[in-house]
Amino acid sequence: MRRCFVFVLLAVSAVVWTAGAIPLCDYRSPKTDLSDLTLGFSYQYHNDPYGLDTRDVNQGQFSVDYVQLFDTPQYGFDLAFENTLMVSAEGLSTYGLTADGNYKRYISTEQDFFAYSGAALRSSSSFQKLGLTFSLGLGVGRFTDVTPLAKATRINDYLVSRGSLTDELHPVDLQILALEIGSAASYESQAALLAVIQEIIETSGSVRLGGLDALDISEITRFIQEEGFSRYCGSDLKLGVGYELLDPSGGDNDLLFSGGFDYALATTPKAQFLLQGSFSGPSDIFETHRADFTGSYDYFISNFLSANAAYNWTRETWSGVNTDTNRISLELTLSPVDTANVVVGILLEHRPYYLEWSIDIQLSIQMDLL
Repeated sequence: MRRCFVFVLLAVSAVVWTAGAIPLCDYRSPKTDLSDLTLGFSYQYHNDPYGLDTRDVNQGQFSVDYVQLFDTPQYGFDLAFENTLMVSAEGLSTYGLTADGNYKRYISTEQDFFAYSGAALRSSSSFQKLGLTFSLGLGVGRFTDVTPLAKATRINDYLVSRGSLTDELHPVDLQILALEIGSAASYESQAALLAVIQEIIETSGSVRLGGLDALDISEITRFIQEEGFSRYCGSDLKLGVGYELLDPSGGDNDLLFSGGFDYALATTPKAQFLLQGSFSGPSDIFETHRADFTGSYDYFISNFLSANAAYNWTRETWSGVNTDTNRISLELTLSPVDTANVVVGILLEHRPYYLEWSIDIQLSIQMDLL
């Protein structure tokens, strides 16, 4: 009954769809709930062969990153936490901690305008004390989880490459697959979901004679259950005012003007592109402010190998004097199991008063807990 209802609902759109895959960002999920928690550790040791203690290196870095994005037609929220500790043989060297959270209430379920409230916490070994701000404002935009359609597309591509499908699934069938995968929690068991998925594929008219075999079902199960794989699309723009409850520089508490934007694009199941930016400052915002920009690109090379490129720019301006930090990173991630990663990367960084870029090559181990 459910299968027939979904088919009738989507068949109306078939007249305007042509053969081929549906653009991922055309998919609309009624609920988006994405989260990621990553622990990372790296260690470096070097003993100077000339006996110069000042050239010895004995240090490690520990990092915790958590991100959550939740969105429904009525409301949404986002959380981000990042903590980095650099520890040397002499003790704690440097640390940095940032935490941000925003709650959005949409003015209408049919539109993307919203009001928001948020808080931001900053702490660093270079600050005099903890920084804490609260903000209120208005914005426009939404994000949607397109992971179900990305998984459906990957299933289609796998079956075509193996010859289990003689042709690409029709966009209607892909959309139905995505809806069922996105509703996995409503099924009594994994077997019940797989039975529906198999029925959709085998009644599509494109499956080979004899239907799907045991290996096909096994791979479909793996695609559906795969942890750590998510794709999303959308954008938002926020403008607001806030109050600096605690000033990290030890100065007076100020009324702040703030804004930010986010943009996400998943062109294929293998690729995710992200842009993020924010700024804040008091009434003399041109003389004193902070601005951040981050761009990243993830590419899923194979089941156990992925690549990431990221660029981050941060500017802090005090009394009209700009201090910029630029950071570029390139990483290859090997995932021998679903919850553990081995990362090989190169990090280039240029901070204020550096005469040249610093270059770090790292080998690290990470564990995904969510």
